[in-house]
Amino acid sequence: MLKAGVLLSAVLLVAACGDPLAELPRFSDVEVADTDPIAAALPSEDEVAREGFFGTAATAQQSPDQPLVDPVVTAPEQKRGLFGRLRGAMAQNTKPSGGADETLSAVEFEAAKSAESVATSEQTVLLERPAELSPLKASSRGGFFSRLTSNQPAPTAKSNLVEVEYGAVVPYGEMARSCASKRKPLGKKVHTTSSSGHTLYDSNPASTGMRTFYILGFDDGCPRQLTAAQVHLGEPSFYEQLHYGPAGQHLAVGATDKAYESVKGRVCGARKGKPCGSKMKRLERTTFFVNSYERLNENRRWSEQLVHDGQVVASSMKSNG
Repeated sequence: MLKAGVLLSAVLLVAACGDPLAELPRFSDVEVADTDPIAAALPSEDEVAREGFFGTAATAQQSPDQPLVDPVVTAPEQKRGLFGRLRGAMAQNTKPSGGADETLSAVEFEAAKSAESVATSEQTVLLERPAELSPLKASSRGGFFSRLTSNQPAPTAKSNLVEVEYGAVVPYGEMARSCASKRKPLGKKVHTTSSSGHTLYDSNPASTGMRTFYILGFDDGCPRQLTAAQVHLGEPSFYEQLHYGPAGQHLAVGATDKAYESVKGRVCGARKGKPCGSKMKRLERTTFFVNSYERLNENRRWSEQLVHDGQVVASSMKSNG
């Protein structure tokens, strides 16, 4: 009995040490057909082209002939209107010398004025906002933020003058704006108004003929220019001494005189033909006359322009005879 038990234990021990998978076929012994699908460790070229590699876009792969740098795209040239072509012509045909042969013709200048007027009116319409969309006026009982925003200055009004390049010469009797003349040589300072602070510059003081004069002191920082042999900046107080005195009835009257009465009435509250009075200093801070002459020491015919709040509100050609 004991002998049979020992023999059974030996058989079980040998069976436990055997390989239970010995009868299963090995992978290396299995014949695989060439057409059977096989998982590759790396993607094929077709898969990379179709799906990308490691999350990159399939289209990111470039061919050897494709340049690595994107080609430069040139923007199409914008078409310019009449006023734009006129500015370009003035920039090409003028130089800072200010010779009379560089003067723009009256036809060109009038065309530019018409184009500028249309452009200004179009921008004005676009800038106007309906009443229901306009911001509410700051209340006198508003909070801290409303008190800060209510004191912000209003934007500077757009100039109503033709814009010209530095060195362009405008026709006599006309005034233009030249932002291109900022920080450029303008000549010699010859006069400054006492109240408004506008300064007159003569581009060629040694000349007695027609030349360019510049006026500085406007809010936008751009010089205004005109062509003449002689220019004077006149303040309202001097104007009233001449026109409201005994000799005033013999002086020529034009659009500038009518415009002055309107401006004076709004600022001073004075009636037509009456002096401004105690508010003259306030009027002179925003208003002055520009008188220009074609010939030196000759005052039989002149051009007069009235400037108020940085805008030319009226122009007149006047004559004594």
